[in-house]
Amino acid sequence: MRITKNKTVVASLFILVLCMIFINQSCNQNTQDKPSAALLNKYSQFTEYTDPGEYSLLYNSMPETTEGICKLVKKQLIHPFEAREMKDIIPEDRYMEDGDFPTVSDMLKELLQRDSEGLIMTRKPANRLVVACYHHSLLFASMLRSKGIPVRMRAGFARYFEKQANVRFGHIICEVWDNDKQAWIIVDPDRNYINLPASRFEFPSVSWENYKNDRLPDVTYTSSTGNGAQATLHILLLDQAFVLSDERNYWHTPVFLFTDSFSPGDFNKNKIEIIDKIAMLMNKPDNNIDKLQQIYLSNEFLNAQERSLETYYQKMYGEDK
Repeated sequence: MRITKNKTVVASLFILVLCMIFINQSCNQNTQDKPSAALLNKYSQFTEYTDPGEYSLLYNSMPETTEGICKLVKKQLIHPFEAREMKDIIPEDRYMEDGDFPTVSDMLKELLQRDSEGLIMTRKPANRLVVACYHHSLLFASMLRSKGIPVRMRAGFARYFEKQANVRFGHIICEVWDNDKQAWIIVDPDRNYINLPASRFEFPSVSWENYKNDRLPDVTYTSSTGNGAQATLHILLLDQAFVLSDERNYWHTPVFLFTDSFSPGDFNKNKIEIIDKIAMLMNKPDNNIDKLQQIYLSNEFLNAQERSLETYYQKMYGEDK
């Protein structure tokens, strides 16, 4: 009887030790998942794209809250799809102005010219910029960084219209560091969504892994470069650039993505392995910034090429600007 009891005690202690090891490892993993102070500081600094330059004074009367800033951005900008529903207000030649304003400084200059009151909630639709999700996130990130708030742009696939249109479309949003929650929250300045649930936005590292393992759902993945694997790679490499603070325009992409005959089957084994590694590292980008940076700089085929927007307009709308 005593022997049995001793064995039970030993077994219980063994299980307790295993549980303590598991809890400790989990805690360590959670700690590792948090971005370093240096990385958060980097995300709170202006980049060449988000620097307001001489127009920084326009930020002086900004709302204090993330929600208020998000609403303010939406009152300055109109998405091209929305503009097409305002034909009596916005002329047809202004349905897509992304290429006219490559930086926040350019955007602010034009906003001030169209309405001398600056960044106001009462800006008329005719005086707003007609730009897509990229510019919404760019301006939003600039405003938050002016307050020292860490924020980064992210690319992925929005699931907003999945049930209606059976599509997950390439989209650009922001992640904002919530110091109280010690976590990133998703904000979509284009749609004016705050703290967007993860179930409504799919990061491309997940999309690529599902594609490779034939686990994609029966929906169409699409972006400005095409559909399927072409769209997934476009958004994956754009997302990598964003977390590395290269907020390049979304139509500046590696050459191989802008070919009508694109096929992942054309890649050699080495290139596929590099892309697979990017996807794996992007599952936890905060843990892997240095590795992602090394891959980004050392593989020429990943380099983004500056391209005309004409190709983009053709692919998206079947027409020139």
